[in-house]
Amino acid sequence: MKQGEGNFNQALWLGISQLSVFAITMLSAAVLSRYFDKTEYGTYKQILYVYNTMHMVFTVGLPGAFAYFIPRMNPSQQKFLINGLNRLFLLLGLVFSICIFILSGPISRLLNNPELATGLKLFSPVPLFTLPTMGVEGIYTALKKTKSIAYYNVFSKVMMLLCIVLPVVLFKSSYKVAIIGWGCAAFAIFLLAMYMKNKPYVEVKKEIVPNMYKAVFGYSLPMLGAAVAGFFIVMADQLFVSRYYGTETFAVYSNGCLSVPIIGMVATSVKQVLLPIFSKADSEGSLKESIGVYNNAVNKTVIIIYPILLFCFFFAREVMAFFYGEQYGDSGLYWQCHMLRDFMDVFPYYSVLLAIAATKIYMFAHIGVAVFTYIIDFILVTFGCPPFTIVITSSILAILLRVMCFIHIYRKTKINLFTRQIIQNTVKITIHCSICLILLVLLKNYFFNTLYPLVILVVAGIMYYVLIILTGRVIKVDYLESLWLFLKKK
Repeated sequence: MKQGEGNFNQALWLGISQLSVFAITMLSAAVLSRYFDKTEYGTYKQILYVYNTMHMVFTVGLPGAFAYFIPRMNPSQQKFLINGLNRLFLLLGLVFSICIFILSGPISRLLNNPELATGLKLFSPVPLFTLPTMGVEGIYTALKKTKSIAYYNVFSKVMMLLCIVLPVVLFKSSYKVAIIGWGCAAFAIFLLAMYMKNKPYVEVKKEIVPNMYKAVFGYSLPMLGAAVAGFFIVMADQLFVSRYYGTETFAVYSNGCLSVPIIGMVATSVKQVLLPIFSKADSEGSLKESIGVYNNAVNKTVIIIYPILLFCFFFAREVMAFFYGEQYGDSGLYWQCHMLRDFMDVFPYYSVLLAIAATKIYMFAHIGVAVFTYIIDFILVTFGCPPFTIVITSSILAILLRVMCFIHIYRKTKINLFTRQIIQNTVKITIHCSICLILLVLLKNYFFNTLYPLVILVVAGIMYYVLIILTGRVIKVDYLESLWLFLKKK
């Protein structure tokens, strides 16, 4: 099997892993929302919100260091790096847990929920076990063993499902039982993660890496800065829409402002696989030679993702009406505006950017976009522009951020990530799928526009894929190629 195909199969295993995680997470939320009353479920979701917000700070961008540094080291140095980062994560987890316990009261008052203080204190030991699990994906991706990541993630989420949801369902318990179950699951996953981190290096002797922590923090801290700036970018839209357009508009907006899940399941997986490859190539001075791997990954990713993105774009209203009800069909407009950035996220510039250690540029680009987001959003609400213009603006700025990164990569490495082959392939697939979808939309409007959204989506989806697969032969695009490659190998 060709190297490019092998790398893409590694990405598909990561995609399957993330799809499983997404499905189990959605199942857990669906069950808990039905067994808890609104007060308990709201408290549980607030605990999640507090944890996820603080988690971003306490990981200080360190998880990304595994995929960057491991390909640049021999196994003995890798073991020293992993052991050192494990100790650091244990210390950060301990501080994280103490902070949640101490700040439980002030946080509960800030969020106007007295019960949250009790919940956070009960939850406080959990970060001690969750933070040290960071890095499993980075290690096994760098070692090209992403099937192990799929097994690990599925086991982890199933364990969470059993420990959190099952007691609630069987005993009709409160959110406190769910939190205790979360702690039990976190401890079991912690033990498995420690085993998996150590497994590849059982018979390897450690070799000290000089100035390791200085190098790691020099690489990871700008990633924390970018994450914080990204958080403020997201909060800007929510703030202005909520404050200036009202609660009902915010509800319609919030349902539509999300990425298509396939982006996280395939495109992000491709980025994770390419990062260690490019990092190793950069350390060996052979980055330009690895561009073939990039081209192969992008072309295959476009073939998988663009047809799905375009279908979601043309049938956004029906998708929103199916998930949230007919009253939220207007969320489709916001989804279309937000989805524009998804088309750009298919191109894994992030992998090359981090491989050449341009994390400071990445951080400054995010800070600049954050500043412009608040300025432009304020101008839009001052002039009374429709709320969807805020989402369009955010998407345009997000695309410009990615363009800046592409330009920086080209200036520093002289590598053009938008080759003629990639552009031709992307334009051809976009035009082909769009023509097929326009025909389907016309057909829907004339013949089955009054059917239930689910029926419309199923009928249109089947017709769409039959149409593009058959007509794809004419333009020499095999929309099933990547699936056949994966099945043939596995």
